[in-house]
Amino acid sequence: MTLVVALALALSTVALAQDTSQQGSNQNQNQKTQDNTKNQQSVSGKVSHDRKSFTSDKDNKTYKVNNPDSLKGYEDQQVALIIQMDPRHQHHSHRVA
Repeated sequence: MTLVVALALALSTVALAQDTSQQGSNQNQNQKTQDNTKNQQSVSGKVSHDRKSFTSDKDNKTYKVNNPDSLKGYEDQQVALIIQMDPRHQHHSHRVA
């Protein structure tokens, strides 16, 4: 009988420890999502023919796009993008708005 109680107590402790680690992991994921959202901005301009660059309407600067496949079907078109700028001034396109 004592063995059964000890086993039940041990299993509940393990389950509680797993639940606590999942909560911490979820909090870290939420923080990363919030950080990414803060760095996003909306820009409008023209996508190049090869989708590897984007020319902004605002300042007429051309930026390299580091994920050109996200712009497939928008070649040579005026678009509004939700982007994230990396430190090398490359656009990471999240979606066409």
